[in-house]
Amino acid sequence: MKNKDHLFIFNLAMLKKNTSVFLILFFISRSVFAQYEDTMTYHIKAQLAGVANRTNTTRSFIANNGIQYSMTRVHTSFNWSGNWIYGKQNGGITNNDFSSIMDYNLYNKKKRLYGWWFAAYDKSYSLKIIDRLQAGLGLGYIFVDNSKLNINVSEGIIYENTDLDQTSDPNVMDIETFRNSLRLKYTINLNTIIVLHGSNYWQQSIEKEDDYIIKAYNTLNVKIRQWLSISVVMNYNKINITQRENFMLTYGLTFDKTF
Repeated sequence: MKNKDHLFIFNLAMLKKNTSVFLILFFISRSVFAQYEDTMTYHIKAQLAGVANRTNTTRSFIANNGIQYSMTRVHTSFNWSGNWIYGKQNGGITNNDFSSIMDYNLYNKKKRLYGWWFAAYDKSYSLKIIDRLQAGLGLGYIFVDNSKLNINVSEGIIYENTDLDQTSDPNVMDIETFRNSLRLKYTINLNTIIVLHGSNYWQQSIEKEDDYIIKAYNTLNVKIRQWLSISVVMNYNKINITQRENFMLTYGLTFDKTF
């Protein structure tokens, strides 16, 4: 089977897997918040991306797919996202990484200062993570919010419990710690067609100086329809204490709808 066929199959598998989760969240939210129908805004975003390479000696592909769902009222918002990255090279698995994040935000009257609650679950073949659970809370501030630019900085304390794969290195210890979580989130509208998005984390352990995590997710979207964009997606993750990291640059489509 050709690389592009593999990529198409795994894109469909990811979409099917996350669509079921989205549908459950959607119908629950519609029933729970039915009394706020006139003030609730729903947002759905789905991303299908990947890259394939084939030479005389190498065959590789990677699929980078995700779905996001949010509910927003005047002073509150709930967000959920799921992402799956799957890759192979010469028949061997390079990536099988899944992450799911949800957060709840409560804003002040001016919608600048807000409190947040956050929970995340990860599994990662490339980072040798069997299971990772994070949960915490903190404060955030929206420094700029207009039609061209949005800059959002948040910080708080999170608890983490990580079960690491010790197959390749039996000296690697599982992680249980509290972290200071700093996030920079931005949206830049260069014009009506080109939009940049980013959500980047620095999560430093309170107990160990050399134990920190970097998470970076940034996209460049070129709109071809109001609801459809061609996207370039950059993912970067690093766990310093185990010296594991990954970097991916993929291309694809993003479907975006607010209702």
